[in-house]
Amino acid sequence: MMLSGAPAFATPRAQAEASTTESVVAMTQSASGRWHVKVLSTTTPLKRGPQRFTVRVSDAANGKLAQGLELRVQPWMPSMGHGIEEKPRVTSRSDGVFEVSELDLFMPGTWELRFTLAGREQDTASVTLKLGR
Repeated sequence: MMLSGAPAFATPRAQAEASTTESVVAMTQSASGRWHVKVLSTTTPLKRGPQRFTVRVSDAANGKLAQGLELRVQPWMPSMGHGIEEKPRVTSRSDGVFEVSELDLFMPGTWELRFTLAGREQDTASVTLKLGR
């Protein structure tokens, strides 16, 4: 059965810092080139199953964390042509810092996290994650 879960969505609200034990597991630049997007995890190497990530979005021009952005996340497994049915939880921790949790990447292999960055303008970004068993 093909599943294509709708993207999760969050708006800025709570304040918190990313854990100091997190490592960058993926990074990219947004489609417009305006934003740098980093995905961090306390678990490396990544394995199939429940995931929790911190996503940090910063201005590509000056490195400052993005202000006033909302983040949507859609997990996608390209080789299988589907996403996941359950929406991951996206919580804003501070300007430009989001926690993505309740995300079950249930199969080993290559997954994409497809991001929509919404604010004054909308932008997109995507990172590739390789998950082991």
